[in-house]
This record gives sequence, C-alpha cells and structure tokens, in this order.
Amino acid sequence: MAFGLLLAWLLVEVLIRLLFFSLPPRLQLVLQHVHKTPFTDSRLLPDPIWQPDIDYLTITRPVQNRVQFGSAEVRFTVSTEALWGSRLAFRTRQELVDRHVDGVAVGDSFTFCFTDDDDCWVQRLAQITGLNLINLGITSTGSLSHARVLADFGMPLKPSLVLWQWFGNDANEDYGLAALRGETDVQSTTPTPPAPRRTWWDDNSALYVLLKLYLGRREEFDATLQFHAPFYAEQGDVRLAFGEPYLLNALDMTQPHNLDGWARGQAAIRQAREMVTSYGGWLVIVLMPTKEQVYRHLSEPLLGADKLAVLDTPYQMMRDFCAAEGLTCLDPLPELQAHALAGEQLYYTTDMHLNARGNEVLAQWLAGWVGE
Repeated sequence: MAFGLLLAWLLVEVLIRLLFFSLPPRLQLVLQHVHKTPFTDSRLLPDPIWQPDIDYLTITRPVQNRVQFGSAEVRFTVSTEALWGSRLAFRTRQELVDRHVDGVAVGDSFTFCFTDDDDCWVQRLAQITGLNLINLGITSTGSLSHARVLADFGMPLKPSLVLWQWFGNDANEDYGLAALRGETDVQSTTPTPPAPRRTWWDDNSALYVLLKLYLGRREEFDATLQFHAPFYAEQGDVRLAFGEPYLLNALDMTQPHNLDGWARGQAAIRQAREMVTSYGGWLVIVLMPTKEQVYRHLSEPLLGADKLAVLDTPYQMMRDFCAAEGLTCLDPLPELQAHALAGEQLYYTTDMHLNARGNEVLAQWLAGWVGE
C-alpha cells in the first residue's frame, strides 16, 4: 500500500508538470514557482529577466533571444542590451543609440511589451514612420522611474520626441518606489499580501501545493492570486478574463498611498517636461487604458459600474492633469474601443497586456498622429 501511494504521488507529480500549461490560470499561478524536478533550480515558469532595484524600482537583465513568460499564457522572445555599461538593459540595441535618435519611449511593461520584438508598438512605430525610436520601457515601473530613466538614458540623446506611456497603476508604483527608498511616511491601508515562507515541499511538490490550496490554507496564496482574473466573457472570437484584485487595489484613488504616489508622479512629469523642453524637444504622453475599459461592453455586466468607476478614476485624473498643465496627451481609448466593438481581441485572455494585434493597432494609430 505504501509503495502504491508513493507511485501514485509520483505519477500525479509528473502529470501536473506535463500538463502545467494546460491547467486553469488559477492553478498555474499557485504552481509557477515549483521546480521541474527536485534536483534542479529550474521552475515550471522560468524566472523573469527583471529584478527589484533601489533607484528604478525594477530593472531588466541583458539577454539574447530569451523566451520570457509574462504568465503561463503569455510567452515571447526578447533580447535586451545594457546601454553604456550600466546595470540597466533595455529592449533596444547600442548601435541604434549610437546613431542619430529621433525619439525615445519610456514607460512600463506596456512599453517594454509582452510580445516578440517586432510586434512591440515602439518598434512597429519606428518601422512604419522610418524614425529611429529607442525603447526605454521597463516592466513594473511608474512615473518616478520613467523620469529617472529619461534623465539618465534619454537626455544624453536629446531626442526631438519623447513618448511617455502612462498606465493607471503608475501612482501605486511611484508610492512603492518611495516606500522602498524610505522617502514617505504614508502607510498603505491595503498592503500587498506577504509572500509566505516556502518549505522544500512547497518548492518541489506540485501536489503538496494543490492540497494546501484546496484544504483550507488559501491565505498563503493571496500574494499570488491577486493577479488572477476570475470573471470570463466570450463574444465571437473574443475571450477575456476581468477583475484582477491587483488592478482594483492599485488603481483605487481613495487609498492614501496611491494619492501619495499620484502627487509624486505629477512632479515627475513636470520635471520631465522641463528636461525635454530645455533643448527644444517635445514630451508626448500616451495614455494606456485597461482592457476592462476598452471592453466595457463585456466587463461592466460582470464587474459592475462601481468597479469600472475605480478603473476610470485615475484615467480621468490624468486627462484632467494633462489639460491643466497644457501637456500633449494622446488618448487611444476611443480607437481601441472601436476595434474591440468590431470583434477584435487586443489583449491577452488572462493577462492585462496588449497582445500583438493590440500593439499593431496602437502603433498604426500613433503613426497617423506622427504623420499629422
């Protein structure tokens, strides 16, 4: 009996690993850190190429043709290079930086892009317009980080055009960087759930992790499951999941820590404008809506008007800030919504980011603006 139980356990462990990428997203999230075998450090979902940083919140490591996972659903090939010998790597090449630079793009994962290199909107915009655009996007960063990246890597190039991509969680990221550096006394009322201390069994037994999940120790998975979107909508060829707890918390502008980050982000954008206009350049802010906003006709019946209002609030605050400051701000929401209503899927099903088609629509729309 003991041998039979051990053999059954082993078979289940092997089966879970073989079927990992076919499992429901919720299970993929809680199992992603489990090792492929107890004798290696390789995990079911390989470690990302980005890491925490005290100055920029997050930085990217240099890699060549690396298969990167945004989630178990989202995989893409990426190459990055460190510029001028720094510890930061970007999705560009030193040879492009060494030429005449027409523009740079700063932003978070929506600028870094969760797609292959050629499908990213920054690279597509460069191909369409013939401009030499340098992609300085870094995953999991906010306006404070973008201003520092612009100062350290954009300003030496004196680009005529600076595309500054903004997303609704920038205020939350800005608070996170200030808290990491000990520069704020504001306390979050909804802190990120702490990651539990993992044992050998947590790291090496997929079945053990699933037993914990289903036998009542779900609080250990709060930090992971905040990125699980539980509500699904299907219409024609479009299938999307909505309602990540992370987004609803990070974009909640009633929270004092997000308001603290919002004030810091506004100051960073003003600083960026001064830097760019000092040599005659043009700062252009590109707003990035959530997929819940773009597919409001599908998400609102599932989430309700109150939750959509949470996501709308920072977007409207940014639009108002643009108007008050006289900034050039481009809002692609109407364009993306038009394609969404036409039945196109512009975002990944279980991930918040634009897919290849979404990046193409954004690039074509921006190319039209550049042409004008």
